[in-house]
Amino acid sequence: MTGAKIFTVANQKGGVGKTSSVIQIASGLARRGEKVLMIDGDPQGNLTLFFGAKDKRDFSALVSDLAKGEKTKADAYINARVRRNLDLIPAGNKRLRLDVRDTEIIGDYARFTDFINPLRERYEWIIIDSSPSNSPLEHMLIRASDAVIIPLEFQLYSVSGLESILDEVRSCSAEAGREIHVHSLLFTKAENRLHRVQTYRELFSSFHIPVYEICKSEYISRSLEKSRTIWECGPSSYAARDYRTLLDKGFPVRQ
Repeated sequence: MTGAKIFTVANQKGGVGKTSSVIQIASGLARRGEKVLMIDGDPQGNLTLFFGAKDKRDFSALVSDLAKGEKTKADAYINARVRRNLDLIPAGNKRLRLDVRDTEIIGDYARFTDFINPLRERYEWIIIDSSPSNSPLEHMLIRASDAVIIPLEFQLYSVSGLESILDEVRSCSAEAGREIHVHSLLFTKAENRLHRVQTYRELFSSFHIPVYEICKSEYISRSLEKSRTIWECGPSSYAARDYRTLLDKGFPVRQ
């Protein structure tokens, strides 16, 4: 997947660390000196709340504008430099699913891909946050992506959830007429002291997808409370070490 540039972080289950992972991955890549765009595709807007970006038209407006066939210029939606090398298309309308019908979002599938593709020339990486759902909105985000990162926890419910999201990725790939990869499984609250963890490691390895583990850490919750990334709050922590491993192995430096 050396040519992959657009990644959606997705899981139909909530509370698995999607937004936190977007924050740490995107800011880590930006810290490495690469230009990164984040898209807050979750109407809850927690990614936007973290970075405090609100001065441009938001993701909801973009979806609505695309549905209406209006001309869309990327700079009208992009909040530049929420951190160094890091831009954001924010989310500011929690009523998105009520204001824009599913049929309109389905009509946006190709339009959203056409909107995002030219941004490949502007950014080394584009990281999309999605909501914990399985609706046309999440399908639109995945269809526009090159690859999907799936945050999980070491628990039984994650198994059935993983099978469901893998089916969704396969469906989106077939509909889009191109291969959308599953980049990795990302276990965001790993605890080695739990006896069952090794059992789950063996179970998830049967899916033959790269696995990364982020140790459970107070630095993560502490940094989120302060609207600071792990690189700003705990750069020497075990959690930062684990995210650094993910970046080094899963996101090769652009030549």
